[in-house]
Amino acid sequence: MTTLDDCLRAMHKVYRADPVAAVRGQAFIKELHRYLADELTARLTRDASRAGVRVVEEARLLGSHKPKDVDVAVIDPHNGPLVIIGLRSQMSSVGKNVLNYYEGIVGECISLQDRFPMSAIGYVYLMPLRPIKEGRQAESIDHARFALMYEAITGRAGQDYKLLRGIYDEFAYMVVDFDSDPPQLRDDIVRSAVPNTDLRVATFVDRITTKFNARHLFVKYFTTGPPGPAPASV
Repeated sequence: MTTLDDCLRAMHKVYRADPVAAVRGQAFIKELHRYLADELTARLTRDASRAGVRVVEEARLLGSHKPKDVDVAVIDPHNGPLVIIGLRSQMSSVGKNVLNYYEGIVGECISLQDRFPMSAIGYVYLMPLRPIKEGRQAESIDHARFALMYEAITGRAGQDYKLLRGIYDEFAYMVVDFDSDPPQLRDDIVRSAVPNTDLRVATFVDRITTKFNARHLFVKYFTTGPPGPAPASV
């Protein structure tokens, strides 16, 4: 099973080997896909296995208007997606593109919730502590501001949750120091900006599966609690 520490080391290795290819290709973010898929698979119960529930990477779903490729999904063969997770890593041009991406992930959330209102839908966003593109290391990234932005679009809950659009059930904002060896999560920066909202990736899968269990009382498809040790973070 891939741990978060293993995932971060693998991402660091891929990026340092060829930064341009890592950002433009899929090898870098695939490591994070694999970690989340392993975490979800480890939580599937025997009931889920008997029902044919499985974790799928790059699942193709029908959104409200057109097909949508989602990064990781837990799919019931008879009832469709139970959990849907999107991912993004933004390693360069953060200040230039983050607002456009923000609008896009909100729109993605609305489309999926229109089509699958009872699914637990989450998002994981990764940024480096400092730009690691050569020549751009001195640029600053306003992680506190971004944490507040992501806090504003997470926490779909309550009896009327199926009516809410544009708010994810759970969100994780990963700030990673790739200059350290091994890479370190800087959860302290995010926590300082949003002390009342848990945006840690270490708890993300546990949070989203717990929310699914609370909504669907007549099936027991996920165990609760993390399956392994907590990852290293500052």
